[in-house]
Amino acid sequence: MKYISLFFTCLFICSCGNAKEASAMTTQTELAGNYNITSVYGNQLDSKDLLIRFSLEKKMISGFYGCNQFSGSYENKGAALNFSPLASTRKMCRPEANKTEQDILKALNETISFTENNQIITFYDLDNKVVMTLAKPEPSNSQVVDKQKDYKVEYTAISRGSYMLINYENSSIYFQKERNSKPQVKALSKSQIASLNAKIEALNLNELESLEPPSKAHQYDGAAIAGLKISTSSSNYQTPSFDAGNPPKTIEALVSELIGYIEKL
Repeated sequence: MKYISLFFTCLFICSCGNAKEASAMTTQTELAGNYNITSVYGNQLDSKDLLIRFSLEKKMISGFYGCNQFSGSYENKGAALNFSPLASTRKMCRPEANKTEQDILKALNETISFTENNQIITFYDLDNKVVMTLAKPEPSNSQVVDKQKDYKVEYTAISRGSYMLINYENSSIYFQKERNSKPQVKALSKSQIASLNAKIEALNLNELESLEPPSKAHQYDGAAIAGLKISTSSSNYQTPSFDAGNPPKTIEALVSELIGYIEKL
């Protein structure tokens, strides 16, 4: 009888341990926001410019890894994590910057899981070896000024034969040029972010819904139907439909800048 009791006691303890592990997996931190890359394959990286941005809503990743910018998509479920093949700009870089970029790209390709502890993200490979660590950046005065404020911007221009969707959020531009295409991402520089922020802050958001379109060719298929929406944490502000290529003067500068970022891509 004593052995049977001991057996069930051990079984209870083991089941509790497994339950705790399962709970830890299901409550795994979602990847979102900006992180500095602090180490790759055990080599410490001192540059504060090495950055990864995670867009939780779109499951997109973008960032800067020494000389070039990169972007792609990611998937994570619990502690599991993997990245799509990453797209990158192709600037000529110094040898040391090239080496850093190659190591970061290799580490991302090998990542299959991650953990989070006190805002430190650790990536692991198939052998459960650490390949990369990330840390939440300390906000400096310039970062506070140059980061995207608490809003999102969406521009659309749609007709029977054309499609354009541009989103500005998480300090990046996300866009689609075809209805069924996968969103692409362009990381923005501090000066680009500051420029967009200034144009948005110059608007009276409450007046957007009453803007008068300067032309109405979209009403008879003479132009693509365009629209602009700006969302804050508490409200959405939407313009009436207007002709693509001829927005109301109030938002012309903002729309032109958004389109300009993707015209050559």
